[in-house]
Amino acid sequence: MKISMHMHRCICTIFTNQPVDGMKSNTDPLLMQCACSPLRRLTRRITAIYDHHLAVDEITISQYSLLSWIGRQGPIANLRLATEMGMERSTLSRNLKPLMLAGWVETADLPAAERLDKRSFALVLTQAGKAKRAAAYPHWQAAQQKINTLLGDQTQKSLIGIIEDAYGKLQVEDISVA
Repeated sequence: MKISMHMHRCICTIFTNQPVDGMKSNTDPLLMQCACSPLRRLTRRITAIYDHHLAVDEITISQYSLLSWIGRQGPIANLRLATEMGMERSTLSRNLKPLMLAGWVETADLPAAERLDKRSFALVLTQAGKAKRAAAYPHWQAAQQKINTLLGDQTQKSLIGIIEDAYGKLQVEDISVA
């Protein structure tokens, strides 16, 4: 089994609190820990809350998010949607497939000026997609309210602010060469 260097760093810094070769040493042990592990743990917990509430609609939070983005922005170019959602085009395609098979999302032609390449197309919600989004919205609201209640207003506001700030700062890095 091959362990990626990222996983190795996470395990090393969490269990030994020692910097890995090439990693800057800090006196604060929290700054030596992997940022990914606690973030993923948090997102898994939050995702579980949303998915629990949306289960009655037979939809996940990932699917609801796509329906919402497309519903608010549509018709929207697939490449623009991937960029705005912070995902690769191939990941977007995989996530769209079940929505398209369910008849909730369909493709449309883009104006020539908006086509970046031959694989560019627009995404729009169908009437069934609009209905699915509308039916799921109260359950999404219930999940959001549950999270707000559990976190409290101040933590929720701080969390969103920190996430947006960190995401913006990480946009300047070319992660493809990292």
